[in-house]
Amino acid sequence: MLLLAGGNACLNFLVGFVVGIFLSIFSFHFDSTLGAMNWRQSSAPKNENDTQNKDERSVADRLFHDIRILCLVMTLPENHQTKAVHVSATWGRRCTKLLFVTRRNDSSLPTLVVDVRDGREYLPQKTYATFNKVFADYLEDFDWFMKADDDTYVIMENLRYFLSGQDRDAPVYFGQHFLPFVGQGYTSGGAGYVASRESVRRFGRRNNVTCREFKTQFEDVEYGRCMESLKVSLGDSIDALGRTRFHCLNPHAHISDSLPSWYYPYVKHKQGKKGLEGLSDYAISFHYIDSYGMYVMEYMLYRLNTYGIRRGLQNLNNNYTKAKNAKFS
Repeated sequence: MLLLAGGNACLNFLVGFVVGIFLSIFSFHFDSTLGAMNWRQSSAPKNENDTQNKDERSVADRLFHDIRILCLVMTLPENHQTKAVHVSATWGRRCTKLLFVTRRNDSSLPTLVVDVRDGREYLPQKTYATFNKVFADYLEDFDWFMKADDDTYVIMENLRYFLSGQDRDAPVYFGQHFLPFVGQGYTSGGAGYVASRESVRRFGRRNNVTCREFKTQFEDVEYGRCMESLKVSLGDSIDALGRTRFHCLNPHAHISDSLPSWYYPYVKHKQGKKGLEGLSDYAISFHYIDSYGMYVMEYMLYRLNTYGIRRGLQNLNNNYTKAKNAKFS
């Protein structure tokens, strides 16, 4: 019993230590433009002896080639140089194509301009305008369409791995599954959600009545209600061990299980593992990542290594979910 208690104390210390690091890191002030420029320079391979060149990327490169994803990042003109540039300098580089959805063009960013006012209350209109343009201009060029916020961090390799087990031609979309307001539930907007080509096609071809009236100002709820009316299934994205991949809060909140009171009543998989044990090894997204945190995530995921340890690939996709997720097809 003493040994067990000591082990638990050690585990609690380690979790607390990691959480403390995240708390301290995310609290730092960060100079936006200089930081983005410095990261682009420092992350580029310098020569054949550069450590990044020693990474085995053949599987990730194959998935990058096979699974084409258009990333749609919602932002505002005032956030272009304080948030959007950091998405562009970090995880956005791994999208097949990255577009920042905003009402004003910016020569320093790849933009998709929509004529919708800024503000949370206009997000449903902004989201609908975005997918209307995507349907008209980009539908056949991509397999999947990932919507995220400018403070969402997405691990694109893990997203592609998950999608490798799904069908782009099925009417389906994925994200963190919330339960209220919509019959089949809906996906958290902050965690990001990814829609198949067929789901975008159905959205673009909807009639003049479907998905026209907004009952709330919540973009994710309204998008979920629209998808259900178009018979687009909200698919299951948990991994083979029952752990979550999309996350509406930052790593600290999920690792420490210090979640707001509304969280468990909202999420579908509330009976699963919690804290560190509830997060998939192939997690896809986290929300509320500030500009400095974007680079912390980059370092932890793509630079930091443990000498002498080589990690193998895991099979964490659920074999049953491909058929289950296409229930409306």
